[in-house]
Parts: sequence; C-alpha cells; structure tokens
Amino acid sequence: MTNPRLTTSTTASAAPTPSLAASALDIPRSGIRDIFDRVERVPDAISFAVGEPGETAAPHIVDAGCRAIIEGDTHYTNVLGTEAFRRAAVGYTRRIKGLGYSPEHEVQAIDGATIGLYLALKAVIDPGDEVIIPSPYFTSYDAEVMLCGGVVRTVPLRPEHGMRLNAADIEAAIGPRTRAVILNSPGNPTGAVTPMDELERIGEVCARHGVWAISDEVYHPFVFGDEDLHSPDCIGSTAPSIAAAPGMRERTIIVESLSKTFAMTGWRIGYLLAPHAVIEQTSKIAELMHSSVNSVAMAAGAAALNGPMDHVIAMKRHYARNRAIILDELADCRTLAPITPEGAFYVFVDVRETGLDDVTFCHRLLDEEHVAAVPGSAFGAAGAGFVRLSYAGPIEPTREGVRRMRRFAERLGR
Repeated sequence: MTNPRLTTSTTASAAPTPSLAASALDIPRSGIRDIFDRVERVPDAISFAVGEPGETAAPHIVDAGCRAIIEGDTHYTNVLGTEAFRRAAVGYTRRIKGLGYSPEHEVQAIDGATIGLYLALKAVIDPGDEVIIPSPYFTSYDAEVMLCGGVVRTVPLRPEHGMRLNAADIEAAIGPRTRAVILNSPGNPTGAVTPMDELERIGEVCARHGVWAISDEVYHPFVFGDEDLHSPDCIGSTAPSIAAAPGMRERTIIVESLSKTFAMTGWRIGYLLAPHAVIEQTSKIAELMHSSVNSVAMAAGAAALNGPMDHVIAMKRHYARNRAIILDELADCRTLAPITPEGAFYVFVDVRETGLDDVTFCHRLLDEEHVAAVPGSAFGAAGAGFVRLSYAGPIEPTREGVRRMRRFAERLGR
C-alpha cells in the first residue's frame, strides 16, 4: 500500500519552483558592493571605497538618542515624523539654506536619503515615465527609477565642465514622457558643485517643460574654498539649492539626510522638503511601507539639527586637508588625472593613461598595492575610465594610500 505522506512529499519535491519577478531580476547590483566583497579578503587594505564619515555622531547627538530610550520615547509616531524633528529640520533649512517650509505640511521624516528618493519618485512618476539622471551618478538612482516602473534617460557630466550639472544637456534629453530630473550637488562620485546661475538655468528648463527637480543635497555643507570656519556657529559656504531658484520651490523635492552632515549613517534618518501636495503622497506611501520612522533616531536627529555645528566644521576641515593631500600627491602624475573636487568628500580620477580599464585598475590596485578604490563604471557608463576615491578617512592612511596608487599607476605607465 502506498504511503500517502511519502507520495505527497515526492510530488511536492517534483513540483516546479516558483519563479522570481523579472522586475527584481532586472535591478542592477551595486558595483560598490563588488569592491566591498573583495576588500573583505584583504584585511590590511587602505580603503578609499567607503562613502561615509570616519567619525561618529557628536556626544550631544548620542546623548539625545540614549535619553529617548531611557525615557520610553520608543513608540509609533506620526508618519510625517515627530513635531520636534520636523521643526528642527525646517529651522535648520531656514538657517543654513535660507529656504522656508511649513513644519506641518511640507516636511517628512525618512529612513535615510535612499528611501526618500524612492518616495519622491513614486509620488511623481507613473510606469513608462522618463527620469533624467546626469551620469556618473550615485548607484541607486537608476535602480530606484526602475523599481517605480520608470525609464532612465542619462545625460553625461563632462570633465570639461568640471562634472557640474548643465542645463543645455538636460534640456536636450527631455522628451514627451519626461517627468523628473534627479540633481546631486555636491555630487557623488565626482565632488562637483553646480553654481547657482546654472541651477537657475536648469530651473528655467524644468519650469518650461513641467518637470520635477528631485534634488539630492546630502553633502550640502561640504564645499571647499572658503576660509570662514572660525566660529563654531558658522559652517562657511554651503552648496546652493535649486529650490532657491526663481519659481522652483513649488517644483522641487529636496532629499536630505543626516548621515553625512552629522556622521549618522547607521541611524538611518533624514527628511524630505516639498510642496504639500507631494508630501501628502509620499507620507501615504511611507505609511504603507514602514508605519513610521525610528523615534529614537528622530530624537537624536532633532538634537543634531538644533545643536552646535563644531563637529561638522571639524569634519569639513579634515576633508579639506585630505583633499589637499590627494591633489598634491597626484599633481604631476603622468598617468592619473584627478578632476578637482569642489565639495563632498570624493575625488574622481581619470586612469585611462594607465592602459587599464577602471575595473581592472581597481582589482589590480587592491591585489598588488592593497588599496581599495571604486571603478567609475559602477556609477554609470559615463564613469568608465575613472575611479572614485573617498577621502573621509584618517590623514596618514590617506597619504600612504594615494602614494601607493601613484606608484602602481606610474609602474603601468612605463
């Protein structure tokens, strides 16, 4: 007699495995992750790969988070975020960027900039709509457009323009289904800062064609060239926002994060600033995704946004020193040509004179010199032939790492 349990088991094991979604399989894996995986096998490597501050959050920020836990501030919150956090974000934006927003209707707490970008896209594009992305770009931009069913249209960031955004190139890419353009200044991976006059021209293009500007401003305080950093209440020059251009406040969604500014990458906290009609949609979508943002992170975030800026100033000075080290070490190198960064904490280096493509260059640099860099092609096709260096780490490893990189490149050049 057949055992019914055995028959069921055998039948089940022979059944076809359920298929995975094509929309998931089509999403590209981050090229940065490939480098991280290789670095783990070289434990003594000097890494220029990690795009985060080497520091951690200032004590007053950590204290605020700990206090929230002790006092039981650990429950669900309004999907827009706590009132304290929203008011802190609006106050900071007015103080640092000169932009005014309503804490009740035009700001929303988010779990970091990546989810904020997704929410912004989900609110303004339908399947088949096009989104313009200047390339090279942060690795999640194209994937997030695809997750929303959108179509990516890239425009090149040109070395002859210092890799800054360009209004004419953006306008040339606009078609009948273009709904948004993603802007990033200071830029990752290039460190480029787009000046206000060019942002105004981009604003005119957006207004003329009815296109949303989604502005990723997570590196806004890290702009170099100013010396006005003597006061703990002044962070000196910051990158301009396209929301300040004429007619663009109502056409712009600002994506902000505390990760870079306040060294809070692991806290996963940021905010959106946008017209009320946008926030109505992004908050509705967010509530279905996560109910609310981490209450402890918001308590710490409010302390960061309201508190002293001396920690930010110290990081900015540190990045400026590391930036100078890299540029000085590569100043007369025959085979490496850095594009001078104006902001963030990245430098984009042209490696084509070495005779290697950027992926091979990075793999061999890690294997032979124990230095990790990210291939430019990980940031889109326009990044091919370049590598990204993050200079947020300690000074001496930065100096030693770039010297090893130069030695490796000159050896190839010979």
